[in-house]
Amino acid sequence: MSYSDEFYTSLIGEIFDGYSVSTFKGRDVFVKHINIRDQKYLNSYYEKYKNIALSKGVESQEQREAYIKEEDLWEESDDMKILSLVEEIKNLKKTKESVFLPSQKQSFQKTIEEKSIELYDLNHKKAEIVGLTAEGYASKRSNDEMLRFCIFKSSDLRENLHTEEEFSDLEVRDVILLNKMMTDVSERISEDNIKHAVLRPFFSMYISNCENVSDFYGKAVVELSAYQMKVAMYARVFHSIFQYTEDIPDNIKEDPDKLMAYSESQRNKGSSNGGIRDDADASAVFGATKEDMNTVAKDSKTVSLSEEVKKAGGKLDMKQMMRLAGHDV
Repeated sequence: MSYSDEFYTSLIGEIFDGYSVSTFKGRDVFVKHINIRDQKYLNSYYEKYKNIALSKGVESQEQREAYIKEEDLWEESDDMKILSLVEEIKNLKKTKESVFLPSQKQSFQKTIEEKSIELYDLNHKKAEIVGLTAEGYASKRSNDEMLRFCIFKSSDLRENLHTEEEFSDLEVRDVILLNKMMTDVSERISEDNIKHAVLRPFFSMYISNCENVSDFYGKAVVELSAYQMKVAMYARVFHSIFQYTEDIPDNIKEDPDKLMAYSESQRNKGSSNGGIRDDADASAVFGATKEDMNTVAKDSKTVSLSEEVKKAGGKLDMKQMMRLAGHDV
């Protein structure tokens, strides 16, 4: 989904500030964007509660998995299926990036979504059978700690909205509201929205200045939030594409996914042209849709195979087919 320039300008402003402003119980609160040091703290919190759970007799994930297999509640083949789906989805994503035609990309994306749903269902089924584990308990407690750790009373991010004691006394309804607030911030500053923001005209004057991330933000890299790192990363990626990819169609210059796909397809096409003449001015792509042909054609002449067949009296010989594809014969 694409938003207005005002939305993306505000988004970049939030990322530069290092926090988002939200509302809780009628007052402004400030949600910190975590950096690598914060992540280290949150991970240590996870380990702390995992060890507490183990000390109280809660079984580990490994112990619970061994039990459900011993009791024939879960098959080894189900785990193999999960691993297979993970690998299959990874390979499908790689292949999708390497294909040229939009219709092929759409086909791969549909398969990826179908396989992802299948993987989710299997993982969900397994989690229900496994039940409570030390890791599950630690994950829930560390998520709660993230809520407390990331939400502050003011923009200087010095005083948390709740102390540990205050947070532990919160009603369930309040914890749900805080979770919803964090989810809203996360969805607003999604990777897709960051990519779109970096390509908007207002950011064009900055896009070439992100080579040195520390200089760009005026901070040590370890102090930068994950969102700030992503802005710089995509700025570098897109700047490189604009520098080294020729004849980019105007209609995709502000669409990050189409722009990256086009750049990839141009590299693939250039490295394996199959003996097509450099000066060939026609393209024939079998199984291509109209949108595909527009992508292939750019500024060159596009050939409709069906029209050429009609012109030739209903049939084309091999020589005619090769010429249509731009090969010397």
